Amino acid sequence: MTKPFTTLDDVAKEAGMSRAQVSRALRGDPGVRAETRKRIDEIAARLDYRPNLAARSLVSSRSSIVGLVIGDPNNPFHIQLAQAVDRELSASGFDPVTSLRAVENGSAVMETDRLLKLRAAGVILIGTPHSTRAVAEIAEKIPCVYIGSKRFNHPQVTAIAIDDAAGVRLAIDHLLALGHQRIAHLGGGNEASARARTKTYCAVMQEAGLEPVFLRGSHDAESGRRGVDALFAEDITPTAIFASNDFLALGVLDRLKGMGLSVPEDVSVIGFDDIPSAANEVFSLSTIRQDPVAQAQAAVQSLHALINAKGAVRRRSMPVQLILRKSCAAPRTT
Repeated sequence: MTKPFTTLDDVAKEAGMSRAQVSRALRGDPGVRAETRKRIDEIAARLDYRPNLAARSLVSSRSSIVGLVIGDPNNPFHIQLAQAVDRELSASGFDPVTSLRAVENGSAVMETDRLLKLRAAGVILIGTPHSTRAVAEIAEKIPCVYIGSKRFNHPQVTAIAIDDAAGVRLAIDHLLALGHQRIAHLGGGNEASARARTKTYCAVMQEAGLEPVFLRGSHDAESGRRGVDALFAEDITPTAIFASNDFLALGVLDRLKGMGLSVPEDVSVIGFDDIPSAANEVFSLSTIRQDPVAQAQAAVQSLHALINAKGAVRRRSMPVQLILRKSCAAPRTT
């Protein structure tokens, strides 16, 4: 037989206090003495009490629930970023509800509708939906923060974006300084960040008087493997490859090794994101670092401003940094 849930009334009865007093203690009300709050916490833990967030939001005009919607759960950086946002929301007194099902524009809107049924106070979107119109539809219903390289003109949306162009320039300028001229680029598809990185790569190469060579793919390792095959099948033989993200770059490293080529002796490789695996000694991937913790903090601060109508900015730009490891070196002279 299933054990019934412990209620707030059960905790109040055990403590010999009123329901209101116990509720204030569990909420961390500063008017409750520390020793009383500690005693209530101990009783709640012993009885395995869990607050009913939905019921709490019905009673209160404010909800602590915030939706965290992840566009690509297979992207390591998206997961790393989601973990940072989850921690920041919890530390700020919110109760995050995470969704991994919003991989398309329609499903992202549906997930937002589900959050509205939970009376969520706001939503943080990580790279989804791709459609600006779909984001605007979400923002009409609920305060919204979008983490990704998109621009919006909606009072209920704040975009947290890194400087993609600056990151690409750091990567390509480093390869040019090493002496590379045959620098190929593997793009990440239709994401706003991927398009921005490809556009800047082409501009920097043309400024250097070099011919851009790029292939469109997606932000995953398999696309990196296929991209290497395509480059060498066309007899392009680059001396360096700039991948639109690290996950893609790991696929590049894997395929180059399978072809019997050495990195960086035969081909230098540089990625974008600085996921934890990039620092692994096996990969030692040079990359452009974007800080997930700083983005998470900016996202939660912006959501606070939107919820409280305190003049949230439309867009916040985050810096990037060039991280040099062992995957890049000067090209061979022969």
